[in-house]
Amino acid sequence: KPTSGVIEVFGKDLEKDRIEILKRMNFCSTYANLPSNLTVEQNLKVFAGLYQVKNPKQKITDLLELFEIADLKKCVTGQLSSGESTRLNLCKAFLNDPSLLLLDEPTASLDPDIADKVRNQINRLRHERNLSILYTSHNMRDIETICDQIIFLHKGKIIVEGTRDEIKEHFKEKSLEDVFIHIARDGEVIDADQEASS
Repeated sequence: KPTSGVIEVFGKDLEKDRIEILKRMNFCSTYANLPSNLTVEQNLKVFAGLYQVKNPKQKITDLLELFEIADLKKCVTGQLSSGESTRLNLCKAFLNDPSLLLLDEPTASLDPDIADKVRNQINRLRHERNLSILYTSHNMRDIETICDQIIFLHKGKIIVEGTRDEIKEHFKEKSLEDVFIHIARDGEVIDADQEASS
């Protein structure tokens, strides 16, 4: 229960219309594990049932192929590597063709080749489905590739927000990685309250 304020998603109140909203959302986090005693296929079948996915068998097959883990279909989830688990979580996240997808460090445990493929797939699906993504990451390559609007936080406060070009221009840096390092090492360049009063 929120202590104050209102969260609206799809123009609806999250507290009042929670189930309706959650049906149109999904998420993936490197740090959230699916039931370890089920096989990859069983896990996806469970979530396909929860989301009432039409033609779940074909959808699961397509997603396993998309994220290149079709050969792991019969493997017990608890025996997967961290990178394989991440890709399984991504399959789960796309099962219900969400309108809003929450991604938390989805490439953190992937090797550079697979991470690049995953970024490209997420970007392609985002454009094909007009999908909104709330993406949190320390990986600036992910952010550069996928995000249109970016917010940098430091100690829970918004430092800067805008497009990648606007943010790079604001800090006079050549890349978002340079911006990230700048903020991490120097903290807030100008406090928003100080800026307003000067």
